[in-house]
Amino acid sequence: MADKRIFAKPEELARAVADHAVRELGTAVDRAGEATWVLAGGSTPAAAYRLLAQGAPSLDWSRLNVLVGDERCVPVGDADSNWGQAAAALLDHVPVDPDRLLVPDGTLPPDEAAARYEARLALLPKDGTGLPRLDHVWLGVGEDGHTLSLFPGLEAVEVTDRLTVGVHDSPKPPPERLTLTLNALEGAKDCLIIAAGAGKAEVIAGALQGDDKLPVARAARAVEEAGGRVTWLLDEAAAGGLG
Repeated sequence: MADKRIFAKPEELARAVADHAVRELGTAVDRAGEATWVLAGGSTPAAAYRLLAQGAPSLDWSRLNVLVGDERCVPVGDADSNWGQAAAALLDHVPVDPDRLLVPDGTLPPDEAAARYEARLALLPKDGTGLPRLDHVWLGVGEDGHTLSLFPGLEAVEVTDRLTVGVHDSPKPPPERLTLTLNALEGAKDCLIIAAGAGKAEVIAGALQGDDKLPVARAARAVEEAGGRVTWLLDEAAAGGLG
């Protein structure tokens, strides 16, 4: 049975996301001396970032490798930039090591940006399979069941020989992006799937039933089949389709 937690209020969901991150990242740092965190865009992650920026005294920020699971091909200062959102809400306010920040270059075309990003991911600490060890991963969910920039029916969902891939035809603007692949998620050790809002209730119910048409369901399976842990953190509206 899937591990899921449901919260009545958006602020309770954001606090749970932030607290889980502190706990899991701290454990990973204690175990290995460093930890890799994959960030997500969206309103709930942004609220969690702001909570973390207010204080997480038990977390050694200097030991974190930080990346985003997907990025739009726009400059960091653009309102559509996932990295820009995370930087403004959190990373600009905590003592992270600049050399540990894996900032994708959204000014490049998608395929070139993805190739350069993959080269940087390849330098991260590895797990036993040789994949980058992603100690803690945040994934959002779209109303169409997409996660990262892996959209239903697009070729990027089927890529198995790369860690990242360029996206040229996202149905959600902006159309040009880069994203981690399902292959990369096989290196995830702890993964939060975060969803809020009634518009996501149907896809959450389908994903938790294992609907392979939904990229988020395939992402959860990729993590779990590789030995990682997945926790679904939902508000009551997003959980409205569950029995």
